[in-house]
Amino acid sequence: MEPERFKTVVISDVHMGARFSKVGEAARFLHRISCERLILAGDIIDGWQLKQIDDKWTVEESAFFSVIMKMMEQNQTEVVYVTGNHDDFLDNIIPCQLFNISFCSEYLLEDFGKRFVIIHGHAFDSITAQFRWISKLGDLAYNALLKFNYRWNRSRERLGKEKYSFSKVLKHQVKKAVNYISGFESDLADFARAKKCDGIICGHIHHPEDKMLKHGIRYLNCGDWVESLTALAQDFDGNWKLLEYKDLVAV
Repeated sequence: MEPERFKTVVISDVHMGARFSKVGEAARFLHRISCERLILAGDIIDGWQLKQIDDKWTVEESAFFSVIMKMMEQNQTEVVYVTGNHDDFLDNIIPCQLFNISFCSEYLLEDFGKRFVIIHGHAFDSITAQFRWISKLGDLAYNALLKFNYRWNRSRERLGKEKYSFSKVLKHQVKKAVNYISGFESDLADFARAKKCDGIICGHIHHPEDKMLKHGIRYLNCGDWVESLTALAQDFDGNWKLLEYKDLVAV
């Protein structure tokens, strides 16, 4: 099948190295698209998880980067890697350019008369930014909940019931509470306005979003590749839309 073509695609939070990362699905998703610009908006590699247990790099992780290399070779795709909190080991080398891959902490996208600033988003999460130990504790709890959720859904499948994600619902509710307390979205809007941008694109909270914030700032979140399996795509008229793995790839 011919790949679906886009101007720009943004994905984040693949969390390669984490047990419940859907990196195989992410690789298949990238195989089904082509784009002029691919932006990896942070937490692509989960350095926190890779530090804890050896031998967590599998053939699926290698396949993910193999697909990206093919995109660069066959379609001359420009790749931008924006660092997040789980791949902060890359902060020591940014900004830098390796072949056709740019590494940075933020990226300004100017297309079709619009300006978008693209970041991971962790810098505006007060818990992640100011209380790193709480963030790491939350990461351990989230992975434990994912493990429970996996076993729970296997039991539900045997009973002929649909899957249900406790972890996704709980994480979203916790993030909503943190966002409310820290003024996450308000700070994003202020940051975008200070950059003289029309919108801001990020990941981090593992929840896809497309809405307007104060100052007329458009807020886009590309979701994650642990549970939501979503990405953002810009067509050749400058329009943005949310892509879902289940709609693009036959499963």
